[in-house]
Amino acid sequence: MLPLRATFLMEQHLGHQTYYQNLRRHIDHVPGLSASWVPITYFRDDGLLERVAALPKGLRGTLRGTLEARAGMKAPADVIFFNTQVPAALGASAIGRRPYLIATDITPIQYDAISTLYGHQPDKPGLLKAYKHRVNRRIFRNAYKLLPWSSWARDSLVQDYGVEGHKVEVLAPGVDLSLLRPGPEKGSSPAKILFVGGDFERKGGQKLLLAFRLLPAGSAELHLVTRSQLPSEPGVVIHNGISPNSPGLIELYRRADIFVLPTEAEAFGIAAIEACAAGLPIIANRTGGLVDIVQNGANGFLLQRGDQNALLECLRELTTRPDLRQQMGRASREFAEARFDAVANARRVAQLLDDAVGAT
Repeated sequence: MLPLRATFLMEQHLGHQTYYQNLRRHIDHVPGLSASWVPITYFRDDGLLERVAALPKGLRGTLRGTLEARAGMKAPADVIFFNTQVPAALGASAIGRRPYLIATDITPIQYDAISTLYGHQPDKPGLLKAYKHRVNRRIFRNAYKLLPWSSWARDSLVQDYGVEGHKVEVLAPGVDLSLLRPGPEKGSSPAKILFVGGDFERKGGQKLLLAFRLLPAGSAELHLVTRSQLPSEPGVVIHNGISPNSPGLIELYRRADIFVLPTEAEAFGIAAIEACAAGLPIIANRTGGLVDIVQNGANGFLLQRGDQNALLECLRELTTRPDLRQQMGRASREFAEARFDAVANARRVAQLLDDAVGAT
């Protein structure tokens, strides 16, 4: 790789924070690549915009994001990387003639389709909605390469935005496989079930609780990592305030026997690939990028949303069969090594950045 200057504009919403941390940890060590990192937060504690109460909160965030994106792109760079299309659209005028790449877990059309579950208000049909679609279509189609995290997002880029297939490459976020590893060999009982989801309702936490209560008493422990404040109950351990990539979270993965994510809607599911790396069998719903993470019957079970009976049956099978847990856990770890290695995926990003500059 020739000496290369790249600017990374990285949204900081939830799962994107983890992606940013993991990508930066490895990109910063790529020889010949000088990286500038620009977190896009849409908020500034001491900002003047944030003090203008007359401006709607959403508009303040958009204006702040625009300023952050445009300021970030002032740094000398040969190529630009965006971890979603939003900063690219907000700062489009500052891109100039430089090539750029966009990674994304979800397209705007997909986000609108599941908006109610995310508390998102889609634009009503009309001029504004049509204008935003044209901007997104242009941003996507003019990118050197699009790196959707899943085949689900890839299909939307091609079908909904008219992006040529050769410009789209599925490249999932990676995890640090040296950090997230299978834990020590566990006993047969009680089985430790792990759930990781800040948005407890959308991620299916209540459905998991209902199923857990129907398991034989003492056969399992349920560990819930979430932002939500929940009442205590027998067999349930609630973990609040645990941050991404923290030692506490890694230890929970290592000590768990089963990972469960019965989510109603999911753009991707970084927690699921962390569970893969930790060598856990996974029970998850068939939605979004999870279809690329859980190989039904191999490293876990993919369920139809709302199928509470199937969730209970899968929990019963995995809590009573240590041999199946170990078999599926090994398959999860092997799959993570093949698809979700942060080092390998960061190298691929670096190679594509180099290719983009070479093609100009």
